[in-house]
Amino acid sequence: MGVLDLLPHCVSGVYMLYHSDYEKWQFGKLSALREAALALEGGYQYYYMGYYIHSCTKMRYKGDYKPQHVLDPESYDWNPLDGELKSLLDKKTYASLSRECGRKDSAASANGNGDDTAPPSEDDLSEFPLPTAAEAGNAVQSGMSLFDLKIPGVMTEDEIKSTLDLGSTPIRVKGRLAEAQHLVSWDDGDIRQPHSIKGIIGELVACRPIKGLPESITVDSDAPASEIFRKIASVSKFSIHRLRVTKGSDGSAIRNAAGVTIHQTGLRNKSAIDVKDLGAQISWRTVFFVEYLGPLLVHPLMYIARPWIYGTNAPTSQLQKLTLIMCVLHFAKREYETLFVHRFSSATMPARNIVKNSGHYWVLSGFNLAYWSYGPNSPAARASNPLITYLGVALFAIGEICNYSTHLTLKNLRRPGSTDRGIPQGLGFNLVTCPNYMFEVIAWIGVALVNWSLSTVIFIIVAVGQMGVWAWKKEKRYRKEFGDKYKRKRYAFLPGIW
Repeated sequence: MGVLDLLPHCVSGVYMLYHSDYEKWQFGKLSALREAALALEGGYQYYYMGYYIHSCTKMRYKGDYKPQHVLDPESYDWNPLDGELKSLLDKKTYASLSRECGRKDSAASANGNGDDTAPPSEDDLSEFPLPTAAEAGNAVQSGMSLFDLKIPGVMTEDEIKSTLDLGSTPIRVKGRLAEAQHLVSWDDGDIRQPHSIKGIIGELVACRPIKGLPESITVDSDAPASEIFRKIASVSKFSIHRLRVTKGSDGSAIRNAAGVTIHQTGLRNKSAIDVKDLGAQISWRTVFFVEYLGPLLVHPLMYIARPWIYGTNAPTSQLQKLTLIMCVLHFAKREYETLFVHRFSSATMPARNIVKNSGHYWVLSGFNLAYWSYGPNSPAARASNPLITYLGVALFAIGEICNYSTHLTLKNLRRPGSTDRGIPQGLGFNLVTCPNYMFEVIAWIGVALVNWSLSTVIFIIVAVGQMGVWAWKKEKRYRKEFGDKYKRKRYAFLPGIW
């Protein structure tokens, strides 16, 4: 079996292996001939056979192929592996033609007679303080500078000082770039500045690892991906909902899914994974329930508290009563759907999201809409055109009923306890990606036609902006997930507009 890298201009032979029983057939040479032919057939410029080790029989055979060139470890020139270089390799453990040329030039200058014969030297490794890799590695671990090793091909201290500005060298830490000169300002650095060295290191330290996280886990390749999460949670005694697992190879997320096997995720034997603590979590159902509970309570309470809020005992108008009924019905329906209709693809979300999500509903559709709708100076306190009111009520009813219908369609796409979904079809799905958003907007337009309040219009604009983003994300997800089976939509949730 041969392993190859096909580069833009080169066929690179990485490895060749075969059973020792067939050694006499020299499959390595046959493989080299086939790979050279592949380079010619594919129009490649070069065939790279990998490392050449002159003293190793299994690696030396590469020199039998002509023309063959070997890279000089000091000058990075490609030198023909011919008589001169081979003769040098026969005599020395370490050989560099560029070094030999330099030696000959120095010898000729010293002799002054044009004699270019270099003084004899058994092995150029004598010029290096620690000739073997093992010795050099141990020395570096003990504190020896890399520059004291005189490694061929590595810049010297003088070369760095004369050609580079180390102070402006970029350093990537936690995905951010900083300059080396920032290190000298450690004492004056601010840990709250995320792009400073102190800030970056402070954030790294703050992200403490999960206590009890195992060094490794063992799972079968045909086991579901959810088994990874279960085992990590079981060993570390950590909530499974707080875990985010990604592949160490490319950083792609591994879903806590029962319908995908570990082999299908791309993980293989001894694959590395990264585990992150997502922080305190809260269920999606709880978040939704709290979101809608705000306006469901705020509207009746502010309606009842009108004498204390506005300082008036004037009776409410029919439009104000109608506004209250419509808002209560809308959010009561949303609470019912949260408890009995919706099925969520993710069990939890970060607990801090409940403040942000609730703020939208409690403030904009709760206090904002209620305060400006039930006051004595509200447009809803005055009479309106009955036809417009009837139109508003009709749009509200149609929007709510159709919205509920699409939620049932989406619910039935998923089996109970599953996160898998099918392609949605039915009412409105042939027009837009998310008809449930479209029908919700229609319902709120009906409310706006009833109370004529600018606060309702503001809520609709903000909601449309947010739902538009969600809808396009869902359209992209459908296209990626279902491929050619999915009929792409031109509009995400408002036909002809968005």
